[in-house]
Amino acid sequence: MYRLTDVQVKKRRKNQDFKEQKKGKELSDKRKQLTGINVYITNIAWEIVPKEHIHHLYSLRWQIEIVFKTWKSFFQIDRCKNVKRERLECHLYGQLIAILICFSTLFQMREILLRKSRMEVSEYKAFYIIQTYFPLFHQAIQKNTQAYAKILLRLFHQLKKNGRKSHRYKKKTIFDILGVVYEYSLSTAK
Repeated sequence: MYRLTDVQVKKRRKNQDFKEQKKGKELSDKRKQLTGINVYITNIAWEIVPKEHIHHLYSLRWQIEIVFKTWKSFFQIDRCKNVKRERLECHLYGQLIAILICFSTLFQMREILLRKSRMEVSEYKAFYIIQTYFPLFHQAIQKNTQAYAKILLRLFHQLKKNGRKSHRYKKKTIFDILGVVYEYSLSTAK
């Protein structure tokens, strides 16, 4: 069980009030009392991951959903035409290579921006920005490494300017959450 913050409880109650008005039904008192907690049911052994870290691990699931959303939105990985198997495989490999380039670039730049500027980058915004730079990457690779470095630097400044994650919620960053898990795995390995 995980107790929500006051801000989270207010937001959840506001949503419940809206649903009550919309549907014309009133929620039970028991349901309203449960508004302030999240309950996680898992088969992860407490010896492997302490119960204090379960909430943070499950919050990473949302990041996975964002990853699949970007794959589907920007790379149309969920759509394919009726073509020969070989052509489909080539297309899929090409899309996966583009995703790999995008992710590795995003991860490195996100980590630098977080460490140097204490700025968290939105995955969705960053994916969009990086994808628009693909034609420039292609042109720069054909020229020389200096041209490619200049494009990466422009991309970095573009992410810094336009890729900021919304600060509506006071949550831990992905790096913080992974750090919690990483620190625990190091302590158990000793």
